[in-house]
Amino acid sequence: MEKSQKKTSSAPIVVSKPFLTGNPVDTTTTKSALLVFGSLCVVAILNLIVCSMMMFDHLALRIAVNGLVIFVTLAVFYSSGMSQGSIAVNNGEIMYRRRETGAQILPEELARSYHPLKGFMIGLLGTLPILLCALILAVITKKQMTSLGALPTWLSALESREEVGLALSYYRTGGGWTLESILRIIIRLLLMPYVNIISSANADGLLLLERLSPLVVLFPGLAYGFGYTQGVKVRSRVHADIAKNTRRKARKNAKKRKAPKAKGPIELN
Repeated sequence: MEKSQKKTSSAPIVVSKPFLTGNPVDTTTTKSALLVFGSLCVVAILNLIVCSMMMFDHLALRIAVNGLVIFVTLAVFYSSGMSQGSIAVNNGEIMYRRRETGAQILPEELARSYHPLKGFMIGLLGTLPILLCALILAVITKKQMTSLGALPTWLSALESREEVGLALSYYRTGGGWTLESILRIIIRLLLMPYVNIISSANADGLLLLERLSPLVVLFPGLAYGFGYTQGVKVRSRVHADIAKNTRRKARKNAKKRKAPKAKGPIELN
């Protein structure tokens, strides 16, 4: 019996306060979506710097290191969404107190309060430019074949001869920039850890990755959305911590009041 009482007394206390729900989209959604898009651009630059050094030959090491990069990236977006969700819930609590006291509530202020779909809307809008690039690439991409090798230097002396120069002209013709190549650079920068796991030598695997890139590029936005939905739990933990600290201070004050007062020195006549 004593053990069960100890377990129940040590259970975490959940404190939740009522709040008003806002809209899936408000006046701050565009700004938040731009921040998500900017974060994705920063991720692409960091991938170029960091992941270019993670092209290991050992498959297990390649998966472990690049998988860690993917996990950290998604965790950052999840944490960012969680922070925004907590702020939105706090705003909803303020709107609730205003309504209870009869204060005026502006529609745009109420719209900024928490809504479970708002995080996903922000993540989708922030990913939209990259998602469109991925959709186009998924449609037009083709399997990349091995490029032509370098010509021996001694053949340069024979290129002036017509029969030899015509045969070698194909080697001098550059592929040029195409829509496919430009979009491939953009998408692969963002998906560099996945590219490293598959390996640049696996043409079929890279083709499949590019076909699935519209889904893969959504992962950070989805992580942001799921993190946003945790804002309610974050606020509950905040209220629980406040209540816990309040009770601790009350117990300390009660102990001070109950403590016997020290008696002063007794004077002898």
